[in-house]
Amino acid sequence: MEEQNIHSAEVQKQMRKVGLKIAFIMALLMSFGLSLTGQLMAEHPPEMPTIAIVIGFLKCFALSFVISFVIGFFVPISKVNAALARKFHLQPHTPKAHFVESLASNLIYTPLITTAMVCFVYFTMMPEGHKPPFLAMFIFSQVVCLVVAQVLIMVFVPIIMKLVLPKMPPQQ
Repeated sequence: MEEQNIHSAEVQKQMRKVGLKIAFIMALLMSFGLSLTGQLMAEHPPEMPTIAIVIGFLKCFALSFVISFVIGFFVPISKVNAALARKFHLQPHTPKAHFVESLASNLIYTPLITTAMVCFVYFTMMPEGHKPPFLAMFIFSQVVCLVVAQVLIMVFVPIIMKLVLPKMPPQQ
């Protein structure tokens, strides 16, 4: 019994490490993808130097990375996915389950990251004479980032899971 508890504690410790790795990689992926998307959507004044654009990208990347990692650290996505699987009777590792899990993850991460980045850029980085209406910028950014994030999550989560999850020995 004692040996089983030690084994269980070791498995939990290993799973926490795996969860942190996944949260870190997802934070990098989502932050890079959404920051790049924001930069590509932005209308930069012609007189804006390239270095200012690069610095803006790096600031948005850093902000979104912190937000994304915090979400990944505190929100138990695996538990959310398990609850969704139970509620919608999803079979693991099917396209339908992957889509629903990706959508849930997207709806948790992307609106928060995009809101922070839009507010940060609009209120701290945009020149006063070059600001579009905030609501239009906000809504357009949310829609585009939700689509981009859905694609990123759908494509890269299976790859990340294969790289990060420990290889299980064959059962005998």
